[in-house]
Amino acid sequence: MLYEIIKLVIETLVIYFPAMAANGAPVLLVKGVPIDRGAIFIDGRRLLGDGKTIEGSLLFLIVGGAVGSIYSAYTHSVFYHIYGLLSGLGAWLGDIIGAFIKRRLGIERGAPAPILDQTLFLVLASLIIKISGIETPLGLNIDLKIYLCGVSIALILHIAANYGAYLLRLKKVPY
Repeated sequence: MLYEIIKLVIETLVIYFPAMAANGAPVLLVKGVPIDRGAIFIDGRRLLGDGKTIEGSLLFLIVGGAVGSIYSAYTHSVFYHIYGLLSGLGAWLGDIIGAFIKRRLGIERGAPAPILDQTLFLVLASLIIKISGIETPLGLNIDLKIYLCGVSIALILHIAANYGAYLLRLKKVPY
């Protein structure tokens, strides 16, 4: 039983690490140029807000691709570099869509949106990976069990990473 749980967690981390690393990386940036350039949506609120920047967007792809490159070096398969890029792209799309939804709901930048903040990047990363048809690392498959384990890990990591960023003064709030 314990062996199966450990195996599931390891497989989940191998599959989702590029997306998780990409999702956590932009907090390291202090400032950037907002993607929406201050644009206001039809509801009178910012389209995305100052927290979604061009530099942060690039960092999603760079970090996802970097993790994919590590996988490629380990397995001698260039496809894992592409896998990392696609994972980073999916995580970015989830993050952007999440910001758009939060603005529509009147949730300010940095304010928590439980579940949405921790899972939408995994939904889109999973979707992009599945749609692309690219092989996941070690031939593992994204199924419901892997996805739910990924969500659980993301919830825990999200809380820990945000609190750590707060302690390091990278964020103004611990959530």
